Amino acid sequence: MKRIIYLLVSVLAVMSCNDDFLEHAPKDQITDANFWQTEDHIRSVANTFTEALQGKYWLNITEIMADSAPWAVTTAFRTIGAGNFTTETSQINSLWVTAYTGIGRVNYFLNNYKRAVNVSEEIRERYAAEAYFYRAYNYWVLTSYFGDVPYITSELNVESPDVYRGRDKREEVIKAVTKDLEDHYLNLPEYIPAGSSEFGRISQCAALALLSRIYLYNEMYTEAVSAAERAMSNSYHALYSTGNPDVDYTNLFNWTGRASRNAANKEVLLAFICNYDLGEAARTSHNLSRECWVPGDYARFVPTNSMIEAYLTDEGKIWDPSTAATYEDVFKDRDPRMVQSILAPGTPWEGGKSADLNSTDDKIYTYPLLTNDKSAAMTYSGYYMRKYVEPSTVKYVGHDDNDIIMIRYAEVLLNYVEAKERLGTLSQEDLDKTVNKLRDRVGMVHMKLADLPEGSDIRKEIQRERRVELFFEGHRYFDIIRWKQGKLLAEDLLGVNRRWLDQSRLSVNLGGLTWKTKNGQQYLLIEEGRQFNPEKHYLLPVPFKQMQLNPNLAPQNPGWN
Repeated sequence: MKRIIYLLVSVLAVMSCNDDFLEHAPKDQITDANFWQTEDHIRSVANTFTEALQGKYWLNITEIMADSAPWAVTTAFRTIGAGNFTTETSQINSLWVTAYTGIGRVNYFLNNYKRAVNVSEEIRERYAAEAYFYRAYNYWVLTSYFGDVPYITSELNVESPDVYRGRDKREEVIKAVTKDLEDHYLNLPEYIPAGSSEFGRISQCAALALLSRIYLYNEMYTEAVSAAERAMSNSYHALYSTGNPDVDYTNLFNWTGRASRNAANKEVLLAFICNYDLGEAARTSHNLSRECWVPGDYARFVPTNSMIEAYLTDEGKIWDPSTAATYEDVFKDRDPRMVQSILAPGTPWEGGKSADLNSTDDKIYTYPLLTNDKSAAMTYSGYYMRKYVEPSTVKYVGHDDNDIIMIRYAEVLLNYVEAKERLGTLSQEDLDKTVNKLRDRVGMVHMKLADLPEGSDIRKEIQRERRVELFFEGHRYFDIIRWKQGKLLAEDLLGVNRRWLDQSRLSVNLGGLTWKTKNGQQYLLIEEGRQFNPEKHYLLPVPFKQMQLNPNLAPQNPGWN
């Protein structure tokens, strides 16, 4: 990927120069005049589009800003999640710049790819469809964060009037990018086999999945149902299952199930693919497993108490925290996705010395470490991640190469069922072909319209299902925002209930920790002072730096002046 980016930079540099000083371009060098000749040329530019996905960094941004698995160590994005940011917060400017950088690459491609006259029209249009996909993806990100944004389709340079373009209405941007996707997705392969050399490119089903997401996020529910139905009609894609409900969900996110190398995984529609084995120059990897279980240091992402309580019982009832007397009880008789996502006692681990004073086996997790004594991974919440953790890489820095999933078939099912509920046309049949298929994978009881959990309703349960199934995949912040549930982002982040911990098994003095009382119970305090002002925080501000560069971006989003 680095080589490809350097190639693109070289091409762009050549384009920006005055080419009159040479009468003939050297034939052994890449120039704008000789670049657009082969499929390899156009493919190399198309390959740079994937930078928009950001991989593991996408989790850094989105999870820290939400309420399910924050990065407990102080970071700028934690500040954003707490509502304590301004128009000058550099990370908000980075969100803007990253998206428009991706859009610039796409526009450069779309304004030049037809020059490849030696390449068949079919191949050219396939890569063009990929370009439209990524332009839509970048504008989905921009509109979700900022609302109205400039819609730019031209190549950008200092002489382009679009550099100083004002903001277009969100509705118009969404109309344009969804039309692009609808008009061009059939030029893509119907599907791309998992484990193949082409995996990671865009298929028809991936484009339809993105369409269903964009439509859903913009309350275009009829269109969301249509896009999801078309994706669901693809006979190739299905939920990943080997018939082992105890591990299939977990394995979807680790080495066992990664679709880039496992032909049996037909669930993943798009992933940021990593491969540590390629050698240093071409290697792509991350450090997620170690960050979740880092021996002798602070665990980065930690599940919160609200996430713990989101999981139903294995009988499909709302879990009552008062029924748990011990830490182990918290994990008993729960939705099976809980112990496949959050580390439960008795699970093998590589996080360091056991925090349980009574334990003799450091390779089996028993109890949380609540102070940083350098012996093991310490958790601010009393819980650790299991999802995305590859235990064999924990002891190494930067050795993770399990793919970061960006779109999977499960999301399509959830997009469909949510849109159907919003339209008021949801049936039991709809639940059976969506939510209940997800539950079947892990051996969970079915959701039934006629028998919902006491004290809940179908909309709440569909939202709960989405939170549980898509936990720690970068969806939660956007879901809170579009559901207008911003008050959740103003709540203190809490961890384990003090009552569940046995002092005799811990090296830490529980009285020395900070606790927050809720419903008469004390919970470990992760973070307080979070705020959410509904008059301003449903949108991020247009970055001050961008307003300086382009005054036509005014007016600022409500509440941010």
